[in-house]
Amino acid sequence: MLAACATSPRMDAPINDDWAQRMEVLEAMTLWEFTGRIGVRDDRESHSSRIRWQQRGDDYVINLWGALNAGATEITGEPGRVVLQQEGKDPLMADTPEQLVYEQLGYELPVAQLSYWIKGIPAPGASSEPAFDIDNRLISLQQSGWQVEYLGYTNYETESLPTRIRIQKAPLRLDFVRLDWTLLQ
Repeated sequence: MLAACATSPRMDAPINDDWAQRMEVLEAMTLWEFTGRIGVRDDRESHSSRIRWQQRGDDYVINLWGALNAGATEITGEPGRVVLQQEGKDPLMADTPEQLVYEQLGYELPVAQLSYWIKGIPAPGASSEPAFDIDNRLISLQQSGWQVEYLGYTNYETESLPTRIRIQKAPLRLDFVRLDWTLLQ
């Protein structure tokens, strides 16, 4: 469904150094996808997967898979419903992604806030403590007890988007790396 949308190519555009304007542009960006890798580490184990996240307004599809497409997982969400489908297993459903992650993994993970953090902006509704680089891009953010670090950016259209992000709250750490963005119209 998202493949039918027109895409905006990556361009070396000037960086918008007005934070309020930049945040407004990124908040309005509701049709996007990226591919990359995600590393997950806690106090017991660590693993990494390839990731593709497609966002269309409030609806999303997140695909995770390992080497040679082993262990494929798909998370499909819309307001009031999220479904986790793992290869060879029955689908699991919950009202919220946070509930599903907690029930299956035992972690409190603010999945709804991730769709904002991943774009390089604070999530609405909760106080935050941002820190900026000289171009007014976030380099770190503290929100809801989580520390978000922005370790790399690339420019797309008139905005720059994160390509490397670390999100952590003990004992959990998520590393998103080599994010390749596609902006949909």
